[in-house]
Amino acid sequence: MTPEQVDLIRTSFDAMWPIRRDLADLCYNRFVELAPDARSLFGGDAEKQRMKMLDMITALVASLDERPMFQSLTTLSGHKHARLGVQPSHFVAMGEALMWSFERKFGAFFTPELRDSWRTLYATAQNEMLRAAGRPSSF
Repeated sequence: MTPEQVDLIRTSFDAMWPIRRDLADLCYNRFVELAPDARSLFGGDAEKQRMKMLDMITALVASLDERPMFQSLTTLSGHKHARLGVQPSHFVAMGEALMWSFERKFGAFFTPELRDSWRTLYATAQNEMLRAAGRPSSF
């Protein structure tokens, strides 16, 4: 990622923080619309799943300048997701749900540059998690 992309992500993350629960609800609901079979992978506690998603996004943003930390987070997460039975198509659906949610919550402030920055971050994390799980990347 470029330094400009990192700055855009951090700035938007700071703006997102006050609405993080709404964003997580919107994203998770959209995700299960796109991948209804994924609902059963995470048990019945949707709130817990939403919080885990927020925790992971927070950790990824915090580790943008710390490649070893980023690698460790994505590797661990990839192993956990593989044990749960998460498929590559679920990662794709989550990426789509996340971008869709950002567009809905940020509106015109979700510029093409910001969208590309978040897509780059998500694609990098997704590829690392899939690699750690021993699965081919979707990209």
